[in-house]
Amino acid sequence: KGLPARLRNNRARSQGQEDFSHEVYDAMAGCLACKSCAGQCPIKVNVPDFRSRFLELYHGRYQRPLRDYLIGSLEFSIPYLAHAPGLYNAVMGSKWVTRLLADKIGMVDSPLISRFNFQATLTRCRVGVASVPALRELTPAQRERSIVLVQDAFTRYFETPLLSAFIDLAHRLGHRVFLAPYSANGKPLHVQGFLGAFAKAAIRNANQLKALADCGVPLVGLDPAMTLVYRQEYQKVPGLEGCPKVLLPQEWLLDALPDNPRPDGQTFRLLAHCTEKTNAPASTGQWQAVFAKLGLKLVSEATGCCGMSGTYGHEARNQETSRTIFEQSWAGKLDKPGEALATGYSCRSQVKRQADKQLRHPLEALLEH
Repeated sequence: KGLPARLRNNRARSQGQEDFSHEVYDAMAGCLACKSCAGQCPIKVNVPDFRSRFLELYHGRYQRPLRDYLIGSLEFSIPYLAHAPGLYNAVMGSKWVTRLLADKIGMVDSPLISRFNFQATLTRCRVGVASVPALRELTPAQRERSIVLVQDAFTRYFETPLLSAFIDLAHRLGHRVFLAPYSANGKPLHVQGFLGAFAKAAIRNANQLKALADCGVPLVGLDPAMTLVYRQEYQKVPGLEGCPKVLLPQEWLLDALPDNPRPDGQTFRLLAHCTEKTNAPASTGQWQAVFAKLGLKLVSEATGCCGMSGTYGHEARNQETSRTIFEQSWAGKLDKPGEALATGYSCRSQVKRQADKQLRHPLEALLEH
């Protein structure tokens, strides 16, 4: 329906007109879109998937809140906003903007853009731009010692030191890193039910990744929630003829790390991202095997969702539930002996927000050793 029709429907809704869709909408708001149901359910009931399809239909009849547009457009706007990080952070960190976002738009604790000098890492590690001509110029031996790093908006712009650490680790292992041109992954669009826009972003991104993968250099992503989208949601997009596999960091490191088991007695604890644990069930064991290659012990903690799950924890309407989920699953795991490590960007953000602690990614512990 057009805008006038949606506005009329919104007015009817505000006046109490009954529509069972409103009850479904309220119920769907409780979905964290973590996809643990799809990974663990014996018959693979995918609640986030039909939630997205419902939201697309529902908002074809009723106008969307501004919050949805802000979330859906984040991946597209942040590269431009990052040109003025100081100004962006000053505005977003101000009290009046914080109150405005919480009261009028329904968003809280928006992350700030990292001021880390990423260019210095690119220069020091001789990082190249991933393009078909550049990759085709590599010899077979060079291809075996190269990777294409697929960027995501969150670790690129909000957690840049981690992305730098991954590049530094690959460089120290003797691999040449090529940085894939930044392109919106589309996950926020899918979560909010912008399925038409998601399909366009997925097709554009998949075609770019396929061209790079055809050059024989492995593709590696960093954040598990964003990387697994290429294996799952992308495969269901009409008109998309497959997407090349983008490896998780531990999947690549299993082959890249040499065996050097000199036990130093240090034990780390892994608090894995819930989507990663349930939709890539081998991932936890792979991290443990990677750490064992350096003689380090990694113990996997039995945790569920941290309560952030992408943008769920940033929505004002979800604050109480988000905090409760964190306290039930993660809060009791943070003070146990051994440094806790977290693989998910949203998980580290939630721990910082709820417990005022900064967890490291497993890659950072590996780099230290």
